[in-house]
Amino acid sequence: MDAVALVRNRVGAVNANLHAVVGRAGAVDWVTPVAPGLSPIGLTLWHIPRTHDWLLNTCIRATPEAADRPEFASLPDPNQYGFGTGLTPAEATTAAGAVDADLLLQYADQVHGELDAWLGSIGDGDLDAPVDGFDERQNARPSYCTPAALAEVEGLGGLALGLLLMRPAVSHLLVHFGELDTLLQLAG
Repeated sequence: MDAVALVRNRVGAVNANLHAVVGRAGAVDWVTPVAPGLSPIGLTLWHIPRTHDWLLNTCIRATPEAADRPEFASLPDPNQYGFGTGLTPAEATTAAGAVDADLLLQYADQVHGELDAWLGSIGDGDLDAPVDGFDERQNARPSYCTPAALAEVEGLGGLALGLLLMRPAVSHLLVHFGELDTLLQLAG
């Protein structure tokens, strides 16, 4: 079995599904939560590629994130909103208001391209090794170090690369797609 190919397939499916959901979400309000206590649709949509960007570029490779590039500057500021976890309801609403569908998909495609190329450069044996320095790199931005944000990533440090990729980069995001399906039905 080619385990890296399997991971690449699942990561690609996340990006393809994001495109489909953004297409279906065009007519609904992305900023106002559908119900109290829920995240705005725009925040959850933005959180999907942000999770890939944060995981690959900060936590695994220790390289600059795509979110910091000038072409993505009008999306929510990662220094303020991190990767979309541990936000207050007001912060979540403000961040959601900065999400533009076209720019979001450009960002998602950029991050997916980087993640896919990197996955193509590793072998199956690499998936078994722990990601050294994950917990230290989590401190790259103050927005990643708030108690609420840290609670969201607790237990990820020290995981083998394959598990780390399958948890936040695939499984976690698939849960969000289920959430988005429900929210879109309620909003529609």
